[in-house]
Amino acid sequence: MLIDVLVNAQEINNLRIREIPVSADTIRIDSLSIIPGTLQIKGNGRLLEAGEYFVDHAGARIYIKTTRLEKISVSYRVLSLDLSKPFFHKDKNLLNKPGDTVEYHFAAEKKFNRYEYDNSQLKKNGSISRGVSFGNNQDVIVNSNLNLQLSGKLSNDLDIEAAITDNNIPVQPDGNTQQIQEFDKVYISVFNKKNRLTVGDYEIKRPTGNFMQLNKKVQGAMFSTIVPLEKNGVKAFKTTVSGAVAKGKYCRMNITGQEGNQGPYKLKGAENETFIIVLAGSEKIYIDGKLLTRGEENDYVIDYNTGELTFTPNFPVTKDKRIVAEFEYSERSYARFMVYNSNEYITKNSKSWLNIYSEQDARNQPVQQELSDVQKQLLSGIGDSLNLALVPNIDSIGFNNDYVLYKKTDTLVGTDLYTGVFVFSTDPDSAVYRLGFTQLGENKGNYVQVQSSANGKVYRWVAPVLGIPQGSYEPVVLLVTPKKKQMISAGTDYKIGKNTSAGAEIGITNNDLNTFSSLNAEDNTGYAVTLSLKQNIPLRDTLRKMTAGAGYQLINENFEPVERFRNVEFERDWNLSSEKSGEHFLNFNLGYINRNINRAAYKLEWLTKENIFEAWRNNAEFFLDKKGFKIDASGSLLNSTAGLQTTAFARHKASLSKAISFITIGAAESSENNKWNYNGSDSLMNNSFSFFTWELFANNTDTTKSKYYVGYKNRKDLLPLNNQLNDATLGEDFSAGLNLAGSEIHSFRTSINYRNLEIINDSLTTNKPDNNITGRFEYGIRLLKNTISSSTFYETGSGMEVKKEFSYLEVAPGQGVFQWTDYNGNGVKELDEFEVAVFQDQASYIRVFTPTSEYIRTANNQFNQLFNIMPERLWKNKKGVRKILSHFSDQFAYRINSKKISGELMDDLNPFASGLSDTMLMSFGNTVRNTFSLNRTSAVAGLDYIYQANSNRIILTNGADTRRQFFNGLQFRWNVTKKIMVLDKVNRGEKTYESEYFPGKNYEIPYTDNEATLRFQPGNTLRISISHKYSGKSNTLGTEKSVENNMGVEFRYNVLSTSNLSVNFNYILIDYNASAGTPVAYTMLDGLQPGKNATWVVLYQRNLSKSLQMNLTYNGRKSEDLKTVHTGGVQLRAYF
Repeated sequence: MLIDVLVNAQEINNLRIREIPVSADTIRIDSLSIIPGTLQIKGNGRLLEAGEYFVDHAGARIYIKTTRLEKISVSYRVLSLDLSKPFFHKDKNLLNKPGDTVEYHFAAEKKFNRYEYDNSQLKKNGSISRGVSFGNNQDVIVNSNLNLQLSGKLSNDLDIEAAITDNNIPVQPDGNTQQIQEFDKVYISVFNKKNRLTVGDYEIKRPTGNFMQLNKKVQGAMFSTIVPLEKNGVKAFKTTVSGAVAKGKYCRMNITGQEGNQGPYKLKGAENETFIIVLAGSEKIYIDGKLLTRGEENDYVIDYNTGELTFTPNFPVTKDKRIVAEFEYSERSYARFMVYNSNEYITKNSKSWLNIYSEQDARNQPVQQELSDVQKQLLSGIGDSLNLALVPNIDSIGFNNDYVLYKKTDTLVGTDLYTGVFVFSTDPDSAVYRLGFTQLGENKGNYVQVQSSANGKVYRWVAPVLGIPQGSYEPVVLLVTPKKKQMISAGTDYKIGKNTSAGAEIGITNNDLNTFSSLNAEDNTGYAVTLSLKQNIPLRDTLRKMTAGAGYQLINENFEPVERFRNVEFERDWNLSSEKSGEHFLNFNLGYINRNINRAAYKLEWLTKENIFEAWRNNAEFFLDKKGFKIDASGSLLNSTAGLQTTAFARHKASLSKAISFITIGAAESSENNKWNYNGSDSLMNNSFSFFTWELFANNTDTTKSKYYVGYKNRKDLLPLNNQLNDATLGEDFSAGLNLAGSEIHSFRTSINYRNLEIINDSLTTNKPDNNITGRFEYGIRLLKNTISSSTFYETGSGMEVKKEFSYLEVAPGQGVFQWTDYNGNGVKELDEFEVAVFQDQASYIRVFTPTSEYIRTANNQFNQLFNIMPERLWKNKKGVRKILSHFSDQFAYRINSKKISGELMDDLNPFASGLSDTMLMSFGNTVRNTFSLNRTSAVAGLDYIYQANSNRIILTNGADTRRQFFNGLQFRWNVTKKIMVLDKVNRGEKTYESEYFPGKNYEIPYTDNEATLRFQPGNTLRISISHKYSGKSNTLGTEKSVENNMGVEFRYNVLSTSNLSVNFNYILIDYNASAGTPVAYTMLDGLQPGKNATWVVLYQRNLSKSLQMNLTYNGRKSEDLKTVHTGGVQLRAYF
């Protein structure tokens, strides 16, 4: 009943559709509970049966029983809360009336009993398993899995929280929700009111003070404690000590927004690494100085595994947006150790602190790079000139078909002889060199990447022209130097009097860019000092107050904090360059507040960088909220001198709004005018600019349930030409949104933004005229007691699509997804020789996708439609025509996701405008499924007509890959008696695959299947099934034909809550008219051989106790002229 109430009360847009990599057998797919009956899981292009997985609806976890899955597609609906967490409607302390005192209370002291480990105070969830699999076609493999969550009390005053797993998960979770589930976070935390000890994965947050900014994800141990120094708690001492291995490295990246490009924007590492893995939840994304919120319903989403940042339609991106990304990414060139200590002493009138931080690479413990003695000697001689650490990346390893190898040769071009040229080769006698290439930039290398069937990237040498390299790559690598970063900060805040307070802080840093070298060590150490004074000025009216303050800050030119401590746009605010120099910063401020209805502030600031820069900046702010009117205004004026340059940077913004009943209307305007001149002249420099923006808007007041807004914005940009600022571009934005609330029948939410960019003077900008629309539409409806329900979702925008490439990596037999068949017999692993393994013992490879640096501008559309009709809910107890109609039902689901090269605006908005054969299509996915049922819920007989069509297209570096499959099917079931059931499935359809680079793998296979099953079930413990399946296939692109007859017997025996046994045997006779050693044959024969085949499976599961389960498996198969393959396994799983 609770679930029904929650489902009907929440908004209808609770549908989730996503793809998830299968990295463990237990996966948490959401932070909210799943509505029972709504989950569908697809893997390898088919819908998984209920017996292939187990669902924990409250905890939103699924346990996948089959392991031959690289990723799964899930669709489900969620409740608006997490039912696996404790929930209290009211605080139990409310039982005591205000002012009540308990005169006498008796409680016997409860002693902790170690045998109470299993009581309700300690909550456990998870499992541990150990297993072994073996066979005559594979080595013995030991499998283990631990997944345990603990929370509760260990004793009366000691609590525990723990998340323990032995899974080594190489990927990060999805970054498409505001809250993320960090499934790779493993820790144990024991704590009470004063102390906490944490071991495992944890985060170190910013301590008290301004200079030491921290947000580090680490793995180690941390202890924190609070020591009261007086009984009343006025004085206290806090300390935290941590020793750990740092999981990532901090990076800050500035990105210029592109007109109409919602992303993805590629994030790069601090060493300009192209492909990085961002640590989940570590990012902070700013636009124009504003911190954004992650989530599909908010501002942006991020793919942590590829480092790609994409903005949602709620936040349209233009050329005017200034994007800043701060994040941590995985970088393990060396083992990196970290020590941290924070101390804080608190009294009634003061607060003092001391923070210590040290992070250092262990130079003799490289992880992701091996250094020779020669390379170490090189690093010791370059000091801080890290660009000189470029060395050849060439290794002579002998022939090995697991790698892309090269031979070394001399090449004659015209009359010029080039020696030491590397050429891709598969010749075992000469292909002995393994090369690693680095992209240096256009015309900076002698190699280019080329298309190839090799299992990895292949590069080709190109001859220089007039001594200028014609490529972008070289077989070199930039060695990463071991680094050391240390910092100490200490400070105090002291309340001098009732209205006066002062503060001081000092920071010292030691930043060594290369611990192998003692050169350039003179710039390693830096310091910073800050002083502040604040005065509250009493006024007669207690509802009003004034404040005044002053501050001074000294930053040494070599001061390098752990992370940035200044505001995100400090350099832009002051027209600063990146040149390092000592800084002095003074500020004076005055503020006034009246009842929070109005406030005003003024600040005067002075900044100098020793010998190179000096500036004064005036800032003023004003806010008024009175009688429904709101006025909000701010402005600043900067005047600076830097060498021969002077700048004048004036900017302001103001808004006026009025609340009238249920609507608020208003207007706003803002401008910036930034003029850079050569000293002593009025000539404008090229980095001068100006813009003026005005807008009109209307939106709901805070008292209305439904939300809506509409607005218009106009922005004109001016750029320098002929010593003056001239009109360059004009941008117009029309936006609107609506979110209806309060209805249990309907839900409606939409937002749209139309953007038009006009180029006034094309000599001033490289931008082109553009108009685009970003928007989202969601509508749901439930009618007639949920007899009819519908959900519609549409999203449009523009962005970039990256070309991808992939390779296959070998793993332990049975632990992968793909198998390799050497079709051409050359002993070399090539991309067109890998197939999805039909049998587990052959699954020895996984596929790894790698994004490239090649992006293409696309128009993106997504459309989802769900429609269900169930007359039985309304007319089950009726008579006549309504009774007849109640036996019928229909479920319809449609999904399309397309990305195509941008064209005409109306075509870009239409998700149905392009077909799979459209060469403008860069990425495409389409699924249609309709199930029309007769007697769907009847226990006697039922008939289903199913139509399903799937198609997808992906652009790779080698060209496009396109797959299609559709079928029409009838499914009939009839319980002849209580013990006998007849089932029949008939499918007629077609499977198609088209590869631009591997045409030999192309096929177009119409097929017809008919599977009849007779099932005998005399009781709840025994079920016997006899089946026959006919399958006819033909490849219309060739001459291949196959006819398959599959006779099967299945025996299932179940003892309630104790054990179950399943035995399945199939005899398969295949008539095939072509060679079995081709990719097409593998698809048509489903991994079997022409002639007689037999497969058998035995599964036995027994519950040894309430929390211990044993699983035995045995699989076998036999084909003509091939040996019998046996595979077995045993597993024990304990549930907590």
